Amino acid sequence: EATARRFSREGACVVLADRIQARIERVAADLPIERTLVHKCDVAKPDEIKGLVRATIRKFGKLDVLVNNAGVAAVGDVTQATLAEWETVMAINVGGVFHGCRAAMPHLIRSKGCIVNTASLSGLGADWGMCVYDTSKGAVVNLTRSLALDFGRHGVRVNSVCPTVTLTAMSAGFERNRKMMAALRERVPLGRPALP
Repeated sequence: EATARRFSREGACVVLADRIQARIERVAADLPIERTLVHKCDVAKPDEIKGLVRATIRKFGKLDVLVNNAGVAAVGDVTQATLAEWETVMAINVGGVFHGCRAAMPHLIRSKGCIVNTASLSGLGADWGMCVYDTSKGAVVNLTRSLALDFGRHGVRVNSVCPTVTLTAMSAGFERNRKMMAALRERVPLGRPALP
């Protein structure tokens, strides 16, 4: 949401995508209607991502920037995480990025555009009791490197950002977890969670 609002403030046309229509409509209500597209999309479903890219090209004629930001988490070590959690987290966190990049790449080559993938500090190191999430974000970091190597020569820049805990709806309650906040203060130079 914060990224979409910032792009819009800078004058960009913005495509909002989410599994939940009401969430993106709420954000779109504050953005210029002529520069905003709302498109319901589950990034775990490759055909829906293809439809999202087609709708973007139909409305705006080109694609300059792809921000892969959808993500979910699962808590537990390898003996505690369920197979369903593994499949869901990998389908959204890794599959969504892979299929988004795959669908958008021909358009980004034409526009000499860029991709920003949201990974995590958890993808560079690891966290206790978060093996599924850590694995997914590590995959996003390395997928980003691979894409940068393969498509830089075509003029497409591919980067990932690796924030720590960011205060959004997904991380609600983290601030009240004293143990987690103490660990965060030791690990993050600013000593506090990130803000959107």
